[in-house]
Amino acid sequence: MSSFGSTLLVTGPEAFLAQRAVARTRAAALKERPEADVNEITAAELEDTMLSEVVGGSLFSSDIVAVIDDVGACPPGVVDQLVAVAKNPGDELCLILVHHGGNKGKGLIDKLKKAKVPTEPVAAFKAWELPKFVAEEAKRNKIRISQDAAGELVSAVGNDLRALASAVAQLASDSDGGEIDAGLIKRYFAGRAEVTSFAVADAVLAGNANVAMERLRWALSTGAAPVLVTSAMAGAFRGMGKYIDAQGSRMNSNDLARQLGLPPWKMKDYARTSRLWGPGSVAGAIQLIAVGDAEVKGAATDPAFALERMVLGVLALARP
Repeated sequence: MSSFGSTLLVTGPEAFLAQRAVARTRAAALKERPEADVNEITAAELEDTMLSEVVGGSLFSSDIVAVIDDVGACPPGVVDQLVAVAKNPGDELCLILVHHGGNKGKGLIDKLKKAKVPTEPVAAFKAWELPKFVAEEAKRNKIRISQDAAGELVSAVGNDLRALASAVAQLASDSDGGEIDAGLIKRYFAGRAEVTSFAVADAVLAGNANVAMERLRWALSTGAAPVLVTSAMAGAFRGMGKYIDAQGSRMNSNDLARQLGLPPWKMKDYARTSRLWGPGSVAGAIQLIAVGDAEVKGAATDPAFALERMVLGVLALARP
């Protein structure tokens, strides 16, 4: 099927996936007709006769790839013209429309959908979906990755899809055995402040005082901001509280993770360490973490000492 004589509406808040969809469509069109002109513009600029200039041919080429970004900002007087072009693009036009999601420009989007313009949604990923995205990226890079390793990578890199995709590509290029494992990820990201902060929280959840204190001192010595430690601790114990509240349900691990808004791989950690914690101790831990957070943000003269006192206080709440 030709890329020309077609329109694609890319809609949703995930900018990285939107950019990837635009790049893929544009590349396919240029592969088909390398001489085509590429016109890129934001919809807010489509005043007066600008739309016809963007989608029309030039002296040098009659074939056009037109990319119109942020169509939610399209001027009201141009909306019907844009819908008409999108509904019936000429044989020499490949039209790509990008909508950033939300209610902005909803009237235009409704008209485009009513006109049955092909649509590619790019919804934001929820936390529990990120390891699946990592696995799909690994497949794109022709390499294997286990669910646990995908979870490790999310912990190491964070929730940004662009950063995750870049990390997978880098790990794939440096992997010898055709697989990205947890060991490779830990070697790559061991020095990141965010990772060392999560490592402290994991040790506290496991009730391991010696490891927790060792990791805390290492995190601070490698430049981790104290607020990253309190943030990681708060996230870990909020997750534990959710897990304990839902323990009586009969859902499987994946469904439970989805309901709690937690990554499935994290459920294993909570299942393993939940015997150490009850509702009361989790509530007490969250109170201590809140105090520690206030102290490292200025209430204490020695943030490192405040963090050690917080960690030891939380560990004292764990069941033997």
